[in-house]
Amino acid sequence: MTQGFSFNFVLAVICVIFLKSISMTEGAIRCYKCLAVTPPYYTNETIKLCKDFDYSETFIVDCPYSTYCMKRFTSAKIPTVINGTERDCASQKQVIQNYKNGQWHKEVEIEEPYKAGCSKVNDKGARTSTIENCYCNTDLCNTGSYLRSRIVGFFAAVIVFIVF
Repeated sequence: MTQGFSFNFVLAVICVIFLKSISMTEGAIRCYKCLAVTPPYYTNETIKLCKDFDYSETFIVDCPYSTYCMKRFTSAKIPTVINGTERDCASQKQVIQNYKNGQWHKEVEIEEPYKAGCSKVNDKGARTSTIENCYCNTDLCNTGSYLRSRIVGFFAAVIVFIVF
């Protein structure tokens, strides 16, 4: 009985590690994308507003230059409280110029400046608005709070443990 339990435990741990490694792999990620307000300039892409966000396929975008998704919550007091949410791929693309063989060449680098989680932007005493940026690194993770995605991961691990 003890040997069977330890085998199942080891198998469950291996499955959890495997599932985590799949979700943490480098490369493109899919995120939800929507804006708080319509931009004041023309763009050739369809603009989806977060006030209409419904988890549907129309809000999903591929992020070839990101390994993180972003969700930004803004709350402004001018003179009444106005809240806004924005979802997108995290900005990680850096275009640099590299000099090779007597010529300049553009190269794209993907920076890793973020850690998964949420943080409030320092308003430097301006007390007119609050901005909270949340970053996560699994497909379609920018739906809700960072904590919610961690709870889902925890319960997935528990289910794998129980099944095996």
